[in-house]
Amino acid sequence: MLHIAICDDRPEQLEMIRAALLAYFEPRGEKPRVSVFDNPLLFLENLAQVGGWDIVLLDICMPGILGTEVAREIRTRRDKTEIVFLTTSDEYAVDAFTLKAAHYLLKPFTPAQFAEAMDRAMARFESGTVKNMVVKPEGGGAVMLDVNDVLYIESRGHTLTVYTKTGPVTEGRRSLGRFLEELEKCVPGQFIAPYKGYLVNQRAIAAIEPEQIVLRGGARIPIPKRGFRDIQNRYFDYMFPENGGAG
Repeated sequence: MLHIAICDDRPEQLEMIRAALLAYFEPRGEKPRVSVFDNPLLFLENLAQVGGWDIVLLDICMPGILGTEVAREIRTRRDKTEIVFLTTSDEYAVDAFTLKAAHYLLKPFTPAQFAEAMDRAMARFESGTVKNMVVKPEGGGAVMLDVNDVLYIESRGHTLTVYTKTGPVTEGRRSLGRFLEELEKCVPGQFIAPYKGYLVNQRAIAAIEPEQIVLRGGARIPIPKRGFRDIQNRYFDYMFPENGGAG
């Protein structure tokens, strides 16, 4: 059974979010265990005492502490918690993606927008969601990779190096353009080409800076001058499509 927490300082918002959550799960025939908190400090106290949740629906603008700071505390525990931010402002969206949020949902939201946010949060728990591709190393043989484990691909000369969470795999049989075509069939829009010779998994991005993309694990990919805004907007369009990107 999934354990889901909702934290919002306004009681009417708590009830509205809880109702939306139950409506989302009803057609699935599932009934998660739901904990509600109207005080972020009580939420943190409970977090310290009993551990984390599978999914947390978290307001941002709350008295005493921002929801982004609450999320930062969740991340220091290294819990594999999926976080969905719900807020009336888009000004914290950059903080949200650095905290690896599953979604950033603006209030008021429609049932369809809430379902989109929950679908993203639920992706890790759904069976059959792993998408694989085959990489053929230069020395022969074949390696099956989970596409979501790929951080980025680098092309030098006629050689591609696929950098994954567990290490690099080198292949010399495909062009970068062909590789992107195959990724598009598997995970449309998830990979971008921010700079000549590179493909980047947008789900592996930790930060987008004016001159580079910083990936989880510390790798840094250059971006062209004046390309920062376009790449940032593409990231927001992919990660938070219901909110219309970065705006």
